[in-house]
Amino acid sequence: MTTRIIVTELADADTAEILAEIAGEAGYRTAEKYNHRFERLYNRLATHPESCEARPKLGAHIRVGVVVPYLVIYRHAADDDTVSILRVLHGRRNITRELLQGS
Repeated sequence: MTTRIIVTELADADTAEILAEIAGEAGYRTAEKYNHRFERLYNRLATHPESCEARPKLGAHIRVGVVVPYLVIYRHAADDDTVSILRVLHGRRNITRELLQGS
């Protein structure tokens, strides 16, 4: 079964900011490589949505995928055919429930 991937506005903005920063610091090709890494993770989540670590302290059905050094935080319930990408953040950030909601 293929799961539908939904990228929230916050996650989309996070990714755009990350890729722009990488392009400015390391060049367009490096930014493109990271973009492909994010896409590979999203493709994997479409077929294996529970393949990443659960983080119940962040909320019900929250999981975290890794594209080093970034964390892709998403929500997926076992009985749902949707993965919602909530945020894409640097792994050194203090990730809180509030941060996932953009507060």
